[in-house]
Amino acid sequence: MRRRFVYRSNPDTGQVESFEVGADYQSVEARTPLFTDRFMEGHCAQDGTDISSRAKRRDYMRAHDLADTSDFTGVWERAAQERARFYGSNAQHDTQARREAIVRAMEGRRAR
Repeated sequence: MRRRFVYRSNPDTGQVESFEVGADYQSVEARTPLFTDRFMEGHCAQDGTDISSRAKRRDYMRAHDLADTSDFTGVWERAAQERARFYGSNAQHDTQARREAIVRAMEGRRAR
């Protein structure tokens, strides 16, 4: 016959000890339910809508066309680099010509 052992931490000594168990042994830890996704429990949106689960929050965000800032990681940095490239000193963008075009457009609008 095969022998079974269970290893448990003894809270008094802090040591791991082994215990021989019978064939009908059922671990209490194996039956303990785990709640790993309870960090949203009790949350609600500013308008009072219940968003206490990931699915509810995702649906709420989608329905109200909202997004998290983490969805835009790197977007602002890339836009800043694009602006620097466009307006930079070695760019082919002519600031003076742009200013003159704006002045002409504003004067044309006043004449109407």
